[in-house]
Amino acid sequence: MNDRAASETVGFVLVTATVGAVYATGLEGLHDAQQFEQVNNAERAFDVLADNVADVQREGTPSRATELRLGGATLGYGDPVTIRVQVNDTVSTKNATYIMNARPLVYSGVEDSELVYVGGAVFRSDGGASTMRREPRYVFDDERAVVPFLVTYPSGNERTLSGDSTALVVAYRQSAGLDGQFRTATASDARMNVTVESPRSTAWKRYFEEEGLTAIDGDAADGSVTYQLVTDRVIIPETVVEFELKR
Repeated sequence: MNDRAASETVGFVLVTATVGAVYATGLEGLHDAQQFEQVNNAERAFDVLADNVADVQREGTPSRATELRLGGATLGYGDPVTIRVQVNDTVSTKNATYIMNARPLVYSGVEDSELVYVGGAVFRSDGGASTMRREPRYVFDDERAVVPFLVTYPSGNERTLSGDSTALVVAYRQSAGLDGQFRTATASDARMNVTVESPRSTAWKRYFEEEGLTAIDGDAADGSVTYQLVTDRVIIPETVVEFELKR
């Protein structure tokens, strides 16, 4: 084989290898883009879910259904999340404690992403780092604190759905009322500590700090954070909602 023929052969091999690498990289990039868009679509569905549950929670609607395309993901329930509100009168010995336990709704299985709905908030995790994408409808100011308890739990047949089909999440209103209302004397304030025990405690930490609360235990490493607010009164509405997953 002469030098020219050898050069052409090497050139052909290099071109083929380059085209193959570009093709493989392109397919991988396309796959990643498709999965990223799938999670984005699921996040939009979770935002609609949050609106629908809010209708059940605040408007007294008996039930609401939300469609969600699974696309190979899994839809089920996570471990319970606990929110505890402790209130003390700054002058007297008057105090009260209110506790909520809720089962989160969890969408997972697409790469390392996860979507979670709990307590009126929507969280997204990518690579283990969680962010609160939709805030709960809490109110924190000098005159009042309103912390609505939204107790969610699975229906009797606790299902987990997966595959490429469309899932239907039905939220049923079970009960609603006032879990508690804490008022202080005219000359004193209510010191409220709110504690959240959750795998997404870091996202809760950021939320409370953005709302201007003071850290009592801001180390989220143990899965729990506690923040404080001094206000005039504390109101704790409670709504109980049952989730049913259908195809």
